Amino acid sequence: MSRLVATDAPRLYSNGQPWRNARGRDAPRQAVETEFKAEHAVVNLSTQPPIPLVVKRLVRELRIRFYAVKTVKNYRSAWVRFFRWYRGPLDQIDQEDIREYLELLVNGGASSSEVSVTLSALRTGLDKLCLLRCTVGLVSPRKSNRSPVVMSKKEIQRMMEAARTLRDKLLLSVLYATGLRVSEVARLQWTDFDFDRQQIRVQLGKGKKDRYVMLADDLLPLMRQLWQHTKGIGYLFPSEDGRSGRHLSPRRIQRAVKRARVLAGINKAITPHSFRHSFATHLIESGTDIRFIQKLLGHTNLETTSLYTKVAQMKATAVASPLDRLGSESPASVQSSARKPPSPPSVGRMRLEVDPNPNSNGSHAVNLGIWRDGELLPLPGVLATMPRPDWVSLQIPLQDTWEPTLRRLPAMQRERLESPQFFSLVQQEVAKRLVRIRGSAPSHSKKPQ
Repeated sequence: MSRLVATDAPRLYSNGQPWRNARGRDAPRQAVETEFKAEHAVVNLSTQPPIPLVVKRLVRELRIRFYAVKTVKNYRSAWVRFFRWYRGPLDQIDQEDIREYLELLVNGGASSSEVSVTLSALRTGLDKLCLLRCTVGLVSPRKSNRSPVVMSKKEIQRMMEAARTLRDKLLLSVLYATGLRVSEVARLQWTDFDFDRQQIRVQLGKGKKDRYVMLADDLLPLMRQLWQHTKGIGYLFPSEDGRSGRHLSPRRIQRAVKRARVLAGINKAITPHSFRHSFATHLIESGTDIRFIQKLLGHTNLETTSLYTKVAQMKATAVASPLDRLGSESPASVQSSARKPPSPPSVGRMRLEVDPNPNSNGSHAVNLGIWRDGELLPLPGVLATMPRPDWVSLQIPLQDTWEPTLRRLPAMQRERLESPQFFSLVQQEVAKRLVRIRGSAPSHSKKPQ
């Protein structure tokens, strides 16, 4: 006879203890839920506030949370562009709207970095601050794995020699000697230099972290000359507009690097960050520990620093290129045809004379001047050397030497005197006269007896 048990009776073990569920991995648990409430948002978009007010409050929240100034600027621009494109209710923005906007940017030619910054700005502003959850599931785009532009030591030396001012020469030297970012170089102050310990303190670099880099001995002579103008007060590179308490803008540094690259005749896509790439690559090639290089560069992950090992290994490889063996196999030489450079703009009436008597080091003094209101204004310090019969090298002094003359010229004429085409024209004229001088020089060879 079967035994009937009530369904609502408690379940018991054989010893009479109450039965309970197992506490293993598969045991039932209470679900954890995150509740988003409109009052917790920085901006309540359900009330349809005006877009300028939304952007203003989002920017204020980023500043309160001590976001970087550049990040706030980039995020604000991304928000303004998105709100100009979006015409619907703000509280109804969904994933499909974000995808359509990102597709519009891609079709317009935006790079993966621009799309990634835009997505981060929308995720921070709409999801994190406004609690919309409209970017959930969207992944940042993949970036192209490009090798950094690295200069050789000869190219860096040519860049420094092509610097037109003492400030630009020191600027390029600091970029290469320290490996700092362009924003970090712009904010360097005289108080950051520890000359006794030969260290430079980088205050609040990327990620708001302080670090120390070495102070090269070759920087000291240039800094002593610059000390005479700044007296060791304020920024190492103060603003050009003369306002106190302001440093040189990163854009000005980029222009100085570009000007030196053009004068040096280098065709690589060199930027201020290329000096940082060259700094790390040359240290790796000289056998420096990569952990030490990571601290100098301020990288959080070692994987970021290991990128330069690939460039260094490619340069240090012992495999010879087939082009190096081409000369021994084929007697024909390969000649490259270069386009004729455009004619330089006129700088006015000038006077150019080459001293036929060379100096002790074999260089000829070039007397260069420009006429202004009936007066010949000198441009001193130009030297010309002829290391071989088919080549003339022109040595141009720092722009500070010509500053008294350039200050008396109009702005347009001054820009023409500083253009690379002008120095190319001077080199051609000096070369013609040097060849004429060398050709008319008497021969001192003895007659055969």
